[in-house]
Amino acid sequence: MISIAEHPVPGTWVLDLQATTPRMLPEMRAWAARCLADLGEGHRDDVLLAATELVANAYVHGGGARHIQLWRGVSPCAVRIEVVDVSVEQPRARRSEIEDPRGRGLLVVDGVAVQWGVRREHVGGGKIVWAHIRCDGGCPEALPRVRASRTKY
Repeated sequence: MISIAEHPVPGTWVLDLQATTPRMLPEMRAWAARCLADLGEGHRDDVLLAATELVANAYVHGGGARHIQLWRGVSPCAVRIEVVDVSVEQPRARRSEIEDPRGRGLLVVDGVAVQWGVRREHVGGGKIVWAHIRCDGGCPEALPRVRASRTKY
């Protein structure tokens, strides 16, 4: 069952991927696109590309995906993607041969992310593979916060 967790931090979304398969990838992309609907198209496309690669790697190499979490920062505009899987094996970007049909996912992530990395998941075991993607300048500016003030008449 797929569920979207309510998160107490604004600009944070979590999608539960337990008991899903790679067939879930289109639905995950649609979910991420809805969460990040106000991003500029180029930035959103980079985020969706990286998220797809990280989740696909969790299915193929990580023993299964647990969840994906997105954080959106507005100043500066950036998105952090975290994908949790069940394996403790560290992913690595590798060079693939031209005839290899796969093996380029982390190179793609490396191409669109400012940084990416891996850390252990201490709560349920496994690992978290993350990527940080900055805006290319095509995103709308965040609305300024308006402080409530009391005016004396």
